[in-house]
Amino acid sequence: MALDSKAERKPTLAPGRAGAILTTDKRRVHARFSVNTSAVIRLIDLAANVEGRIVDLSMGGCRIRTQRRFPLGIFRRVETEFHLEGLPFRLGGVTQAIYDPFSVGIRFIDISERKREQLMQLIEEVKESLVRERIQVAHEEDSTAGGDLKLADWPNDNH
Repeated sequence: MALDSKAERKPTLAPGRAGAILTTDKRRVHARFSVNTSAVIRLIDLAANVEGRIVDLSMGGCRIRTQRRFPLGIFRRVETEFHLEGLPFRLGGVTQAIYDPFSVGIRFIDISERKREQLMQLIEEVKESLVRERIQVAHEEDSTAGGDLKLADWPNDNH
């Protein structure tokens, strides 16, 4: 898969804050956003569920910290179910990375156009919320940087 020019940007970080854009490095096509919401990973092969929390989310996938040891390796079919910003999501995918026994990366696959649009809207809402939080924190810290922060300064995953 060829990377687009957005993947070649330098990382944009909200210093020291949960809810920062984590990375837009050369390995990533989509910016990842820190989130914190419960999730269920449905293991298709095993007809079992693993509960956890989504740590970061992008148009391409998510990373989930599980409550118990993750029982599968990479490239296994899963469904990820979660609620964020009041919206329910159930997205098909494959396990892409096992970071440690309790942390798994999932790449979304076979997403319908409707679900893709919903996910894009969700990520825009998360991004806007993070920008507002960053501006508020900057103002509270009496930082001069707060006045210069604009939503347009953050990476955009719309394709």
